[in-house]
Amino acid sequence: MAHDTTEIYVRDLSQEAAVDWLREVFEGLEQVQERPIVTYEGTHADATVPIQITEHVRNGPYTSLWFNAPDLPWASAQACARAAHEALGAEVLCYLDQPEKPWMVLRVADGEATQVDERELEGP
Repeated sequence: MAHDTTEIYVRDLSQEAAVDWLREVFEGLEQVQERPIVTYEGTHADATVPIQITEHVRNGPYTSLWFNAPDLPWASAQACARAAHEALGAEVLCYLDQPEKPWMVLRVADGEATQVDERELEGP
């Protein structure tokens, strides 16, 4: 089932590094808004994909990349997280689509994907 939005959290990712990666993934990436939330738009499959980049979320070291479109280059948030980890070499988190366990996240780090309880994640 496709979702209208996908969000991943990348540890210690600067906006500049995020944009460098996103330029490899989306055509014609441009910044369209700086405040209140930094927003870029790129193109995938002939559709515009707005992407919001927010640094220092989750109480510290993570940068949120929020893709506001149903059609993305990845089949799921988990696939997006794996692709981001592979490209950036950083720890990436995303929520699992488990309404009965909303605190479970997929953590991709050191080439491994594991399910973890977000309440047990270390802080900054």
